[in-house]
Amino acid sequence: MTPHDLPPLLLDGVDPLSARVLQALRKIIHVHRQLMVKTLAERGTHPGEAVCLRLLAQHDGISQRDLAGMLHLSRPRVTTMLQTLEKAGTIVRRPDETDQRLTRVYLTPQGHGLEEELRSLTAEFINRTIGTMTVADRCELERLLEELAANTSRALLENEGEPRR
Repeated sequence: MTPHDLPPLLLDGVDPLSARVLQALRKIIHVHRQLMVKTLAERGTHPGEAVCLRLLAQHDGISQRDLAGMLHLSRPRVTTMLQTLEKAGTIVRRPDETDQRLTRVYLTPQGHGLEEELRSLTAEFINRTIGTMTVADRCELERLLEELAANTSRALLENEGEPRR
């Protein structure tokens, strides 16, 4: 039995339908991640590295600091990831030509090839999962998820002014 097989939590002030929706959301996030991790692991890549390569394909030469910000990761974590990618020959790091305090990150030809391969894996992943749904269902799911994202963003903004506990 997995945590997703448990009955939804009964929470004060939360209707049972909303609790079941939360459970379904948790389940899809969990199995989505499992399949993506498995798919990338078969290629010898970690999801974080795949996202990093995708960002570099779009922003080749980005500063290491800005890359950390875009990945929402600490600079030391990004440094560790980049060291791994550098050893694999997929990226190179060079000091900025005008500001030696900055390190710029570039994809190598091998890195471009890997990023293209990972993009193809992602397309296959999407086609095997979301792509199997009808057009109408995908449209409705997109609408619902966008609405949920907007509601969640509003709640996040409302909480920003509150002190942390």
